[in-house]
Amino acid sequence: MGLRARLEVFIIAAFLPLVALVVSLFLQQRDADIEHARQRVLTLAAQGASQQAEIMTRVRGTLQTLAMIPEIRRYQSEDCGITLRRIMPFQPWSTGFALATPDGHIWCRSGMNASHARTVADQGYFRQALASKAFSTSDFRIGRSSGKAVLAAAQPLLDEDGTVQMVLLAGLDLKWVGELIREAAEAPGTTVTVFDAEGTILIREPDPSGLIGKRLMDHPIANAVFQKDRGVLEDEGLDGQPTIIGFAALDETGGRIAISASRDLVLDEVNRRTLWGIAILAGVVGTIVVGIWFLLDLLVLRGLRDLQQSASALSEGRIDSAGKGAVPGLRAREIGNTAQAVHDMGAALQNMANKDQLTGLANRRHLESKVRDLHNSPLGGPGTLALLCIDLDGFKPVNDRHGHHVGDAVLVEVARRLLQCVRGKDDVIRLGGDEFLVCLSLALVDRAMPMEIASRIIDSLSVPMRLDGGRSGSDAASGWRSGRSTMRISTRRCAMPTKPSIWPSRTDAAGSSRISRWSPVAFRPVPVPMLQPI
Repeated sequence: MGLRARLEVFIIAAFLPLVALVVSLFLQQRDADIEHARQRVLTLAAQGASQQAEIMTRVRGTLQTLAMIPEIRRYQSEDCGITLRRIMPFQPWSTGFALATPDGHIWCRSGMNASHARTVADQGYFRQALASKAFSTSDFRIGRSSGKAVLAAAQPLLDEDGTVQMVLLAGLDLKWVGELIREAAEAPGTTVTVFDAEGTILIREPDPSGLIGKRLMDHPIANAVFQKDRGVLEDEGLDGQPTIIGFAALDETGGRIAISASRDLVLDEVNRRTLWGIAILAGVVGTIVVGIWFLLDLLVLRGLRDLQQSASALSEGRIDSAGKGAVPGLRAREIGNTAQAVHDMGAALQNMANKDQLTGLANRRHLESKVRDLHNSPLGGPGTLALLCIDLDGFKPVNDRHGHHVGDAVLVEVARRLLQCVRGKDDVIRLGGDEFLVCLSLALVDRAMPMEIASRIIDSLSVPMRLDGGRSGSDAASGWRSGRSTMRISTRRCAMPTKPSIWPSRTDAAGSSRISRWSPVAFRPVPVPMLQPI
């Protein structure tokens, strides 16, 4: 696995705790939203039960007050209906008032509708009021004339000896349920249901399944609702959907009010927020990963590639150009400096490998590299190359007589004098020991220039040297050859001698300095015209 891939894996791994945190926050928010929904439906159910209890208290007080009005107690006249109609506007919770005899016959009423029932003898709450001689209420029921869910209340009117003379009746309009429904509707997916004591649904809003009027006491939800006076359930609702249900008992009626909320809708918001959070997090992580992918390549990997290129070139004995050609400021300073240091080290090693450490001249390795370049270059091209092969006569006695340190000094002085004799574009090479080679670059085949420089070298080296307070003289034998270079079309390349052993003798019998022009038979290949021997 590469460096970039490992770094990307590291970045992703570094974000895993953040992902775990987001998931943890999601779960916490999910639980918080569910708990909030549980508290909301329970609060609404308790609120409905509280409103019902408050209305029942007002009904009881109102009937007890009406029982004290003389027009009501003088039940001998049916004119009591006028009095009942007068108090109707002040009791918005009431659907109407009536006065009934102990046998259940309606004596007078506040309403004028002739279709109203004329007897209540069959109503349980009426019989309960007669039996207990106290305030009594009915269960929730569907009104005979209105067709809506209503409650009825009865307050007996007693004479001095406690005998029931008349029963004051009142009907309760469940307007509070409508107000509760409107409040519950503020949260989508909320349903309000009112059960009577038998488990029959009297009110349900909304009711897409048409459950109003159906007895559902055997349903698991209805059965669980009637097990306790107040609580919260999480189960499949009456419509078969996952539901959170809060319920409360309705005092004096035995009924239940249930507020249910769709669990899916409760979690929809938190799911949406979580998905947005995850999408944003994924976008941030993706942006960071992509950014680091390119920045790593720009700032790090390019430098590492330069470093690898320099190291590879160094191992192959050559110097690359990566260190010099890299764009400054676009890669990490440390890596760039390291790549540059490797490049400089390679350049220094190459310089050491291609230079003679004693004289500072180019060495045999440099010559071999130059020969390879010439051999690999295409035939034909401008320019001519002339070679002067130089050997010092009488150098060994200098070492034997004065020591190697003096001999080294002689070689250094010879190198200095050779450099003074050639031009800047020419190369002076120490082949080893007292053998030197001068490479002359000529624009055209010029027979005079090599002879002129050779004579100049002989004259320079013939001048006595003063080293360590003494004089040292050394004769020089110089051989040279000229051939066509690789720089011009229609010219041919000539190869260098592969071994010094093929060169001709370096001194004459007298040991005097001289210049010899050698035949091309000592070189390969041969098809290059050479200067004729002197």
